[in-house]
Order: sequence, then C-alpha cells, then structure tokens
Amino acid sequence: MHYFSLNFLLLVFIQAFLANCCIEHERDALLEFKAGVNDTSSCLASWNGEKCCNWAGIRCNNQTGHVVKLNLRNTYVDYSFDDWIYHSLVGKISPSLIFLSDLKHLDLSFNNFNGSKFPEFISAFRNLKYLNLSCTYLSGTIHPQLGNLSRLMYLDLSNDVEYEYHLNQFSIVFMLNTDTWWLPNLRNLKHMEMLGVDFKDSNDWVETLNKLSSLEVLVLYENNLTNIPQSIPLVNFTSLRVLHLSYQNFNTTIPIWVGSLHSLNVLILEECNLVGPYPAILGNLTSLNKLALNYNSLVGMVTPLHSLTKLTDLSLCGNNIEGDIRELLLGKLSNYTLGNLEYLDLSSTNLSGTLTGWITDMTSVTHLDLNYNNLSGTIPIDIGNLTNLVYLDLGSNSLTGLLSETHLTSLLKLKTLYLGYNNVTILVDSDWTPSFQLNSIDLSSCKLGPKFPSWLRRQVEIQDLYLTHTGIDGSIPNWLWSLSSLSSLDLSRNLLRGKLPASLVHMTKLKDIDLSNNRLEGKLPFLPTSLKYLFLSNNSFSGQLRKIRRSPYKNKLIVSNNNTVEMVELFPCGLANLYYLDLSSNNLSGHLPPCWSNISSKVNIVNLANNRLSGVVPSSLSCSITLRVLQFANNSLTGEFPIDLQFCNGLQLLDLGENNFHGIIPDWIGESFQQLQILRLQTNLFSGNIPSKLTQLNNLLFLDLSNNYLSGPLPRGLDNFTLMSQLFSATYLYLDMSAIVITKGLILEYDYGGLLYFKSMDLSNNNLTGEIPQEIVVLNGLFNLNLSHNHLIGNIPLEIRNMTSLKSVDFHKNNLLGTIPQSISTLYSLEVLDFSYNNLSGHLPPCWSNISGVVNLENNRLSGVVPSSLSCSVTLRVLHLANNNLTGEFPFDLQFCSGLLLLDLGENNFQGIIPDWVGESFQQLKILSLQSNLFSGNIPSKLTQLNDLRLLDLSNNNLSGQLPREYGFVKK
Repeated sequence: MHYFSLNFLLLVFIQAFLANCCIEHERDALLEFKAGVNDTSSCLASWNGEKCCNWAGIRCNNQTGHVVKLNLRNTYVDYSFDDWIYHSLVGKISPSLIFLSDLKHLDLSFNNFNGSKFPEFISAFRNLKYLNLSCTYLSGTIHPQLGNLSRLMYLDLSNDVEYEYHLNQFSIVFMLNTDTWWLPNLRNLKHMEMLGVDFKDSNDWVETLNKLSSLEVLVLYENNLTNIPQSIPLVNFTSLRVLHLSYQNFNTTIPIWVGSLHSLNVLILEECNLVGPYPAILGNLTSLNKLALNYNSLVGMVTPLHSLTKLTDLSLCGNNIEGDIRELLLGKLSNYTLGNLEYLDLSSTNLSGTLTGWITDMTSVTHLDLNYNNLSGTIPIDIGNLTNLVYLDLGSNSLTGLLSETHLTSLLKLKTLYLGYNNVTILVDSDWTPSFQLNSIDLSSCKLGPKFPSWLRRQVEIQDLYLTHTGIDGSIPNWLWSLSSLSSLDLSRNLLRGKLPASLVHMTKLKDIDLSNNRLEGKLPFLPTSLKYLFLSNNSFSGQLRKIRRSPYKNKLIVSNNNTVEMVELFPCGLANLYYLDLSSNNLSGHLPPCWSNISSKVNIVNLANNRLSGVVPSSLSCSITLRVLQFANNSLTGEFPIDLQFCNGLQLLDLGENNFHGIIPDWIGESFQQLQILRLQTNLFSGNIPSKLTQLNNLLFLDLSNNYLSGPLPRGLDNFTLMSQLFSATYLYLDMSAIVITKGLILEYDYGGLLYFKSMDLSNNNLTGEIPQEIVVLNGLFNLNLSHNHLIGNIPLEIRNMTSLKSVDFHKNNLLGTIPQSISTLYSLEVLDFSYNNLSGHLPPCWSNISGVVNLENNRLSGVVPSSLSCSVTLRVLHLANNNLTGEFPFDLQFCSGLLLLDLGENNFQGIIPDWVGESFQQLKILSLQSNLFSGNIPSKLTQLNDLRLLDLSNNNLSGQLPREYGFVKK
C-alpha cells in the first residue's frame, strides 16, 4: 500500500512537471512561429521562458507534455476595424508548427497572414479535431491532403469579404479544388463553415457533402455556386441541424431534398436566386426554430406552416409575397406559432393590409420588421401590449393617423424605433418621459414639428437619430449636443435656423452628421476626429474650411451651396481617408491645393464646381488612380488640358466646363479614359480639331464641347460611341449631383442618376466645318443633338429617322443645304427642332403632329404652304417660320395649337385675312409676329382677347380699317 502511494505521488509530480513544461523542439517551433509575425498588441508577450505550456493560447497534455491546443484567435473581431487590425498577428504561418505532432485544436482565426499560401503541412496533424483558419487572408488552393484529417470534427476556412474589402486584398480568395473527393474522408466532421471560398468548379458538391453522415452544421456563403440538384436518391446527411446557404446563384426552386432534413433547427437560404412559389415541403421541417429565405425571387403567398410549432424566427424579406398580411400571419401560421415568434422580418415583401386584428397575438415578439411594404391604416394602440419588443420597424409604408405616448408607454424594452417615411403625426406631451431608452430612432418624413421634440432630451443612450423632413422649425436645442452617445445625426430638410456651437469635439462617438437643406448660418464648428460623413449643403455657413480639416478620418465631406469664402490652401492634405469631397456652389477662392497625392489612394469623387477658384490643376492629381468623378466646372481655372489626368484611367465623369482652359484637347483622352461616361468641356478656350481618338470612348453617354474655338471637320467613327447607339444601356454611375442641359427653348435639369439616361452630344458654338457625318445617325440612343453655330455644309442626313430617341435636334446657324428630310416626322419623341439660319429649301414635311415643344425654321428658303398636320400639335409652344418663301392664307389648322406661346410667320408671302379665332385659340400667346406679309382686311377685334400678349408686330402688310377699340394686353 505504501509502495502504491509512492508511485501515485511520483506520477502526480511527473504530470504536474509536464503540465508546466513542454517538449523542447515544440517550444522552438512556437518561438519560430512568433518570430514570423508582427505582434503589435503584444498578445504573445508571455511567450518566453521554458514553460511554454503556460504561454497564452497554449495547452499541453498533462501526461505527455505535448502541445495539444494552439488558440490565437483574435478576440477583437467584434470591435471596430481599427481595433481588429491593431490586435491582429500579421505575417506568415511558420511551417515549424508541423513539429506540434499531437495538436488536436488549432485556431488562428481573424489574424492577417497577408495572402500567404494555404499551409500544406496542416494535413500532417492526424490528431486534429478542431481547425479554424477563418478570416486569416490566406490564398491559393485548399489542398486535397486535408482529407487526411480523418478525426476532424470542426472545420472553418471562411474568408470574410467585409474585412477583405477593408484590407484592399480583393485578389486573395480560397480556391477549392474542383475534385472534392477528399471531403468524404472527413467522416467525423460535424461542423463546416466556408464563407467566401470559391466553389465555382464544383458541380457535385451536394452529392459529396451528402456522404458526411455526421455533419450537423453546414455554412456556405458566397461560394459562386450555381448548381444545386432538385433531388438526391438517398439523403444521408440527415443529422444536419443547421443548413446555411447564402449569396449563391442557383436560379431554381427550393430543392425537394431539403424537406427530408427532419433534424433541421435552422434553415437559411438567403440571396441564392431561388425562384418560384414557396414549396409545401417546408412544412415537413417540424423541428425548425429559424427559417430565413431573404432576398430571393420567391413569389406568391407562403405555403401553410401550421406544423412549424417550434418556429421562433421567421425572415422572408425581399421576396414578392404580395397579398394581405393578416392572411399570411393568421392563415398560414398557427396561433401557437404566431404567439411563439420572437423574430419576424417581412420587410420589402409587397404586403398590404393593416396592423389591426393580428399584431396583439405576437406576445413573444422582440424583433418586428415590416418596412418597405404597402401597409395602410393607423398604428393601433394595442401595439403597446408587445411588452417584449426591442426592435420595431414600420418605416416606408402608407401608415397614417396619430402616434402618442399611449402607444409606447408599456414598451419598456424598446431600443429601436423606425417609423420614418409614413404619413404619421407624432403627438406627445413636451414633458413626457419615456419608459424606455432608445439606441436608434427614425421618424423621417413624419409630422413631428414645428417644435424640436423635447422628449428626446432624456434619451441619453441614443446613438442614431434620423429626423429628416419632419417640419421642425427653429433652432437646434443646446441639449442635443450633450448627447454624448450620438453616432449618426440626420436633421436634413427641415427649417432649422441659427448657429451651431463653436466646437463639437467633445462628441467623440459622432461619425455622421447631415444638416443639409436647412437655414443654418454662422461659422463652421470644430469637429470631432471620429467624424466620417459630413453633410452641410444648402445652408448659409461661412468662414474657413480649416476647422473641418481637423477631422482626419473623414470619408465623405459635402458642404456644397453655402457661403464658405476661403479655400485653405492645404485643406485636404490631412484627410487621408477621404473618398467623397463636395464643396461645390460656395464662394471658395484661391488655388487648388497641391497635395492630392495624400488622399489619392481612396478619393473617389471630387466636386469643386461653381466657385471662384483660379490657377492651374495641380499635377498631384496624376496619382488619383481611384478617382471616378472630377468636377471643376464654373470656376476661373486656367492652363492647358491637365496632362497628368491621363493617369486617372478610372474616371467616369470629367467636368472642366466654364473655365479658361486653352490649347488643344489631347488625343490621349480616347486611350486613357476608357470608362468615361460623361465629358463636359464646354465654355472654355479650347482650339484645334476634335481629336479623332475621342471616338474610342465606347462608354460615353454625354459629350459637351460647346462654346469653344474648335475647328475642322467632325471626327469620323462617331458610330464607335457604343452606348450612345443603344436605346437602353446599363450603367453603374450614380451620383447625388445635378446638371443643367440647355436646348433651344428648353432648360432641363437632371440629377446624375437620370443624366446617364439623357444621352447627349453638344458641339455647338465652335468653328467646325465640313458635312455632318452619315454615321451620326447610328447614335439612336441620343436624346439631344446640338451642332448649331458652326460652319457645317451639305445636307441633313436622310437617315435621321433612325435617331428615334431624339427629344431635341438643333442645327441652326450653319450653311446646310437641301430639303428637310420627310422622315423627320417619324421622330415621335421630338420636342425641339431648330434648323433656322441655314439655306434649306423645298416644302415643309407633311406631318408635324409629333413635335410637342419648339419648331424653328426661320431664315431659310422654304416654300409652299404650311401643312395641315400642324393641327395635331396641341402641345406646340413655339413656332418660328419667319423669313422664308411660304405662301397661302393664314394656316387654318393652327387654331388647334392652343398651347402656343410664340408664333412668328413674318417675312413670308402669306395672304388673306388674319382670322378672328386667333384671339380665342391662342389664350397663352405672348409673342405674335406677322410682319412683312400680304395680309389684308381689318385687324380682328378678338385679337384684343390675348391678355398675355407682350409683343405684337403686324407691320408691312395690307391691313385696313380701324384699330380695335380695346386691347386687353395693353393693361399689362
């Protein structure tokens, strides 16, 4: 007995010794791993000395002393991106780890191994049961030898796309080998996650995974999967409890075999391009706790789900369910299921109906999201019975009525309240103290004003506050700036007045501010360094931009249309993370700052249009390879076309219009700007020919070179403007900016979302010569074509009828000859036609009923009578036919053009009387010019009924008789 006790004590001593020490060559292997990584946060600080089993992240076997667990997971993954980066191990996974031959658990997740190759030696860890290399930024192929890990139970090789975006390592993705025969060798595998792993060459992935009978959790997310079988001969992976397939492209219905997975607790099939109706097999999954089918193309009412009595989480958002919400919730779910639901998301499902008659049955719900539907009616007071509610989103519906404190008093747990974009009136007492503390609230477009809601003063935990377009009138209360937890603040599109505090630097959590479209004034405040998005447009702020510069982390800065008077020369130099800069429509003066290279790695949009900036464009813009939009229009910038812009080959919009640039337009534009969609160089001093290589810009949609000194012929190859020749063409440029397109008689303003569909070519007011190239008629996607004020000769192309999208065509003040093509009458979208001041001859085309705005053919050599088809032009506003050789009586059919504002038939050979109906039919007429014709008879008395007339010219005719007694328009 004594001998046994002595042996036992000796064994305990040995185990204790081994537990605190480790095998020497394993310690050396760990130290070699440490040497291969950069440990900025010192998470490996304990890795020194002999006792490696006591090091952070290490566990050894008590009996053998071998390392069996290496867990260096970055636990800061749920914090900010900056915290995650700081606490990451950065470097390479040393192959020395192969000496940890007894390793059972390996977790290096959420560190950064900089795109190094997937470590092949891992397949040598035959005892490994747990492997997690997720979000470690490894690259290359996952080797089939991984199938040697037959004891593996947990496998996570996910690649987090969001973190990859931050690191700008878009080329680093896992490539799963096409031959997936090795996966069934992992016969003990229970848990597999592969987010962002490329499976695009694996067509038999379902059949392969079906062999893993022990598999309980399968998560596949964004794997480029396109093939999923509808049926399987024998479903083998029936142990599955969690099936999560998201961001795939199956383009098929929900597979039948899913209904055989009777052990499923969680089924997530999000954004998989699933189509068709909801299958009845979903009702077989009686163990389901969570069902999420979000953002597919499923249609129709959901199949009955009465058997899913354990369901607590239901998400169907982004599908086209359509129909009444009451029918869905009371007709397709059992009362028991509805009462058990804790999470319900039916947003963006095209549901209609009201909130009454069913909402009080959801006694367990904590998360209710019904936004972006067609719900109507009022918000019932019974909503206050949902006492477990934490998240409520009823935004973007058609709800009406009042919301008072009675609705909300019992919602003690409420943290998120979204009611925005409804027609709801918020009516609460000014001294109301809510029983909850909100984190996020959106009441945008609700009727909240005119007073600023004082009850928010007591919401001290508020992080996101959205009150845009709520009718608030007056100043912003000082207490708002003491809510230190605020992260996002949107008070735009109200009637706010007054000044901002001198400093907001104390609001250290503030990231987004939108105060645009108000009546605020005064100096710009000092801002917190945490700020990333700043919107102050359309106010009356003044002063310097220096204060804004003190926020180095800003991403988006929009302070357009204010009274800021000084551009600090080095203003953007410290904004290293800036990607969107809009300081347009201010009074900024001085030169452009020289240090664009400091922000060039991220800057995407720069808009400094409509200021008083001068000098040349700095060469540092050549470094801006990420630049997509550059707007310097309407300043006083000088110099030749900026040569360094040729390196900005990602440009989609370039606007240098209305400046003093001179010299030639360089040929390299057509080679360097292959993505360019909008090019505006109008109203400068450019000279020389239009470069021939400009026609290589296949993606160009909008070209404006007007008001320059360009000469020579139009370049050949205009039909190379591919997108201009397409009636409908997709584009990916969307901007929150606007532009004005001026055509004869019409001034059209477009935001740049719409501008991309307004395809236009304007070469007017230059010295261009030669004929109009025949290939221009191929551009049948053009809305606007303006070649006016040049020296063009020859005929108007006969095939102009092919340009079926034209709304405005302007060739006036050229030297064009021949007749007006008869086919012009087939352009049914035409609103403006101006061929004036040319040498056109022949008769007017027979049909004009399609033109709805302006016809100007004055100062040509046209002859014959005015065609009767003008009687169809009830929307015609302006008709100029002066100084031609037209004949006949006053065109009888014009009496049906009741919308005319201007009628000019002067300097022709019209004869006969001026008809009495002119005074009755043209009630909107402002200008009537009939001078220098052969009209005779009396001036009609009813002409005096033209009350809006501003100009009347009947001179040089053969009129007789007395003047009418009273002219209604004389009074004005």
